[in-house]
Amino acid sequence: MTRIDFYQLNPQRHRYDQVVCQLCQKAYDSKQFTLLLTQDPQQSQHLDQKLWTFSDDSFLPHDGEEPEGLVTPILIHDNPDPKGNRQLLINLSTSVPVYFAQFERVIELVTEENKSQAREHYSYYKERGYPLNHVNL
Repeated sequence: MTRIDFYQLNPQRHRYDQVVCQLCQKAYDSKQFTLLLTQDPQQSQHLDQKLWTFSDDSFLPHDGEEPEGLVTPILIHDNPDPKGNRQLLINLSTSVPVYFAQFERVIELVTEENKSQAREHYSYYKERGYPLNHVNL
C-alpha cells in the first residue's frame, strides 16, 4: 500500500524549492525513480533550473519528457498523466492525482500558502485508509 508523507516546512528555515531538490537528491541516491508533479509549466521550469544549481557537487539527471526507450530518474511535469514505472511521487499540484496509488510513496509538502489544500489531501488519503506520516522540518 502506498505510504503518504506530509512534510511541514518551517518558513523561517526552509524554502520549498530547496526541500524539493533535497528530496530528489535523496531519492536519486537511493535509486528511486521520481515523478515531480508540479502545479504549472512555470513551476516545472523553476524546479528544472533549481535541480541544476541547488548544489555545486551534485548531479541530478532530470527532464520534462521521457525520451523513448529511456527512463529519466527524475521526471518533472505538470500534466496529471502517469509516466513510467516510478517509486516516488512528489506532489506539488493542487489536487491528488488519480494514479497516486501506483507509487510506493507519495510526498506532500505543507507550507503556509497551501495548508488548507494539504488538509484536503490529508483527508482524502485518510478516508481511503492509506498510512499517513507527518514530519515537521
